[in-house]
Amino acid sequence: MINAKQTVGEIANRQPSTIEVFEQLGIQYCCHGEETVEATCGYLGLPVNGVLSELNRVVNASGTTKAPWADPILEALMGNLLRTRTVLVQQDLPRIQQLARTVSSCHLREHPNAIHVAHLSATLANEVTSHFTDEAQILFPKIRELELAYVGSSSATVHVNSVRNDLAHMTHEHGAVGDLLSRIQDLTEDYDSTTTTCASYREICQRLKELDGEVRQEVHLENNVLFNRALQISGALYG
Repeated sequence: MINAKQTVGEIANRQPSTIEVFEQLGIQYCCHGEETVEATCGYLGLPVNGVLSELNRVVNASGTTKAPWADPILEALMGNLLRTRTVLVQQDLPRIQQLARTVSSCHLREHPNAIHVAHLSATLANEVTSHFTDEAQILFPKIRELELAYVGSSSATVHVNSVRNDLAHMTHEHGAVGDLLSRIQDLTEDYDSTTTTCASYREICQRLKELDGEVRQEVHLENNVLFNRALQISGALYG
């Protein structure tokens, strides 16, 4: 049974059915997954007992569904992350950048936030693209070496402080991306484009909504699963 002292990230990781509840309540389970249910309810003004009741209800209703990526092999999780973001990097993010330029030139009088949305969208696309590149080229190879050392398959020297610093830096970047998404969500009134007839603005809102869900899921898998396990391994190896 879920209790108020458990962290949001731990709950989302072990019981994926709870993610829908967190999203409905506006609880950040990815970027701020280290916070307890009790603390989160406190600053959001939510009733702790009511939230716990709903979380336990969906867990009981879902039965014994296995959490995704319960397998402790980090290489498998990193491979999945790299595969799932291929379309995002090659097609979705460039399209959002293109739409942002179009919306910026429209100067929509019917939607006063359009220019601001376009600017933040372009910034978001650039930040996410850069972040993914750094993970693929810098962080993931280091985690791979760390895991190989842990299972005794590599004698290469692992600079554990470098790995830990990179993990902290990437976690910070996750928070910055989450803040950008939240700002865009507020400006678009939850990605609502029904008040405009501009096809470009309508499309960018739809694509941003889809991006929001995909990025938050990836951040959850990284912060609450991949990064936590990497830190646990580094602690077991080097203290």
